[in-house]
Amino acid sequence: MASSVQDLIEQLGSADLPILSVSAVEFDKLAVRGERAEPADIVDVVLHDPFFTLNVLRAMGKRKRGRLAGEVTTIEHAVMMFGAKPLFERFANPLIIENQFKSNPRALLQLRRALSRAHHAACQARDWAICHQDIESEEVYIAASLNDIAEQLLCYLMPEAAEKLTEEIRRDPEGTRAAQQAIFGFDLRALHVEIVRAFQLPDLLQDLSDPANMEKPRAQNVQLAASVARHAEFGWHGAALERDMEAVAVLLRLPLDEVVGHIHRTAALAARAWQWYKAPPAARWLPLLPPPAQGKVAETSSTTMPAVFGSTQEVMAWAMRALQEQAGLNRAVFALRTPDGQHLRAKFALGVEPGSPFAQFEIGLAKQHLFAHLLSKPQSVWFNQQNQANLQHFVTTDLSSVVGSGEFFASSLFLGAKPFGLFYGDRRDAVGGGLDERGYQAFKEIGAKVSQALNQLAGKKS
Repeated sequence: MASSVQDLIEQLGSADLPILSVSAVEFDKLAVRGERAEPADIVDVVLHDPFFTLNVLRAMGKRKRGRLAGEVTTIEHAVMMFGAKPLFERFANPLIIENQFKSNPRALLQLRRALSRAHHAACQARDWAICHQDIESEEVYIAASLNDIAEQLLCYLMPEAAEKLTEEIRRDPEGTRAAQQAIFGFDLRALHVEIVRAFQLPDLLQDLSDPANMEKPRAQNVQLAASVARHAEFGWHGAALERDMEAVAVLLRLPLDEVVGHIHRTAALAARAWQWYKAPPAARWLPLLPPPAQGKVAETSSTTMPAVFGSTQEVMAWAMRALQEQAGLNRAVFALRTPDGQHLRAKFALGVEPGSPFAQFEIGLAKQHLFAHLLSKPQSVWFNQQNQANLQHFVTTDLSSVVGSGEFFASSLFLGAKPFGLFYGDRRDAVGGGLDERGYQAFKEIGAKVSQALNQLAGKKS
């Protein structure tokens, strides 16, 4: 077994792995902007592609040795350490996956499906991490994205054998390890461990991807996300997937019906990137599901206000999920007004990379910028091209340095007659669409329901 694994590691060599053509196109677009490119946009492109993610982390492992190497566990951190221009230069003219498989379209589709499944798993894992208020959700995202990196690499190096593995798993979803041993002569976990070592990847990624650490919530999150994505690839029925969902319900401490609906919605959101992979996403099977009894799952939409909230944290965890699922936002913050009334400071966040200006969201209220104006009374705004000319003078340098450029939603939140904080949300997605009226209406509705819930909690305490 060891010699087979070692042979594959040597076959990979020291060269970068090929990346998807769309990754190269989007990366080149950002490279044209040079230092003006938004780091969040660079991160977004890299994270969409597991091979690109692996290349960047591998490059960091070579650049930074010793203690510091283990600290680079996110692409956001890697981008900051590289710098935009050196990063663009380092990954200029990459190998393209599609070019490697010109004569084997079947193998190309197999690899695309594996990468699409990784994206789905990563989206589920990040979503559950947010539910747990894990501020390092990108670490969880990457770990889930690379959890099956051994299989993805085998799709690249040994496509026929990888296809056989997929067929065996389709036939027996619970016989994965036995199928791996029968086809390759070794457990893919052994190859995964060697890849982490040989590529000098952060130990944390190995820890989060190790089934032996299933007693740890973050590792359990990653393993369950990978399992849900794999089992859902063949449909949303079956005992294996049902057990996955039951385990997720225990992990998140939520009712099973709510978790099932939540997983379905995240799958649908992940499917928005299907053109990135050009492979059918797991969400394609969702319309084939029978309607839930008495509409239970349908009624557990994130915008359906639960009967009781026990704390402000529960309210905000619900709000972050709702902003993602119903308003279609991939970046959102609730900023709390400080007790002295002088600042807005981030308290809860979605899709935010640690260490970024957005993660450190803090804005003074002494100047009459847009957010200060919103706190004068309960109100919302959709900053867009139609009203930009009228509102631009309210978007000060201090404000834009935190939120960046582009459209956004913002809404003040009041506790009684006093301003409590502010919701902000946008969609920073290299391949997604812009904001829309439906999303804005959902955004306002979520804000209203949060205000209602917080005022109810305050009433109980008084």
